Amino acid sequence: MKNLPGGVKWLILLLALALMAWLGVLVNDRASRVEMPPPDNLFGLYQSAAGEE
Repeated sequence: MKNLPGGVKWLILLLALALMAWLGVLVNDRASRVEMPPPDNLFGLYQSAAGEE
């Protein structure tokens, strides 16, 4: 890397960042289409609203 011009180093950096952003968008798109199961209350983490039982 020491022998490469500065512009080429920046180009490699920008390409790597663009690739990471593109992969992030792909993962987010796929994750948004997965149906999530409803949360269970096995350990009592979810509290009901006041007055609701």
